[in-house]
Amino acid sequence: MKRQVLVSLCKSFILYGAPCHRIEQSLDQAAHMLGLEATFFFIPGIMMICFGDLEPRTLLVRCPQGFDMGKLAQVITVANDLCKEERRVTIQECIDRLDCIARSSPTWSPWAVVLAHACASLLTTPVMFNGSWMDTAASGALGLMVGTLALVAEKYASYCNIFEISTAILVAFVTKALDPWVCFTGVTLSATATLLPGYILTMAIMELSAKHVITGTIRFVYALIYALFIGYGLEIGTSIYDAVDPSSSPTDFDTCISTMPHWLYIVMFPFVAISMATTLGATMDQWPSMICCSAIGFGTTMITSKVITNYQIVGTISAFSVGLFGNLYLKVTGDLALVPLSCGIVLLVPGSVGIQGAYYLIRQDDQGTSFAIQMVVASLGIAVGLFTATLLVYPKGKRQRVYLSY
Repeated sequence: MKRQVLVSLCKSFILYGAPCHRIEQSLDQAAHMLGLEATFFFIPGIMMICFGDLEPRTLLVRCPQGFDMGKLAQVITVANDLCKEERRVTIQECIDRLDCIARSSPTWSPWAVVLAHACASLLTTPVMFNGSWMDTAASGALGLMVGTLALVAEKYASYCNIFEISTAILVAFVTKALDPWVCFTGVTLSATATLLPGYILTMAIMELSAKHVITGTIRFVYALIYALFIGYGLEIGTSIYDAVDPSSSPTDFDTCISTMPHWLYIVMFPFVAISMATTLGATMDQWPSMICCSAIGFGTTMITSKVITNYQIVGTISAFSVGLFGNLYLKVTGDLALVPLSCGIVLLVPGSVGIQGAYYLIRQDDQGTSFAIQMVVASLGIAVGLFTATLLVYPKGKRQRVYLSY
């Protein structure tokens, strides 16, 4: 029964979005509290559990990785109840609670997530890329298309294999057709905002920093290939339109020019955070902390970028402020630190830089290599900022509770 609860915890951590470099640590703590000798080894999608007590046994737990912050918070509550020195719940009760969480419906319905995709794309254009009203409308429509195709990809495995490339082709083709009226940079990158690989790359850098070499390397390579997928799709989409309309202007990632009043960005930003939070499966009760964390990170970026021109330093300072908020939030409220941090980091990561780099690389442009290096360096700065914040708040680690953060 003790082994069964560890396996259930393992599946829940992977399925609901726990950072990979924290899963092994959390399971080690749970095994210690249960009095089990167990070793854990994680690679993306699979956890190997080796039990070394009276009945040695090795288990392979295969589980797809996903995001559902609402369910993850419930799982952490169960894990903390299990790991208390004076445990008031039985192991069977913990197993039943974990099974109940697994059987329950996702925090948000598929169509709510599709709508969140559309809202995230629509609002990201003016807030992140300085887009105009026309750019915002086009991004919202394309974001709705991307969200719908993502839903189709979940239901049909055959389409899932070409989802990223086909989506990028459609987005690039439509945006290129609207090129006289919209900004190509803002519309394409906002429409694919929820697909950008910056978050994956940042996690890879953090795993490598935490000495999880195999997992970090796999994720690092995957993030770069993923960026090439989307960059390739954007290049194919624009090339197809150029073949249809040879008189079209050359495609480039230029800075968008907006006529929107700047105060409107302040009004829009909370809804950007809410849209991103919904795609991550956060409940309404978790929204306020995620909005605050995102606002702190974004505000720090805006302020420091006016003074410091080095984007690596700006990213590190912003990530440090986000990490500091998340860990202090855990210290004060006792709630899961990962919840506000996940949204704050998603809005910080430089995935758009990687897509631009992949696009230029495929076009055999000299800018491609420099953009790819920028994405890696910026992700490294974010990882350093997060680790530093955790060290400052919890220099000796968090031993009384299962700690899930970055």
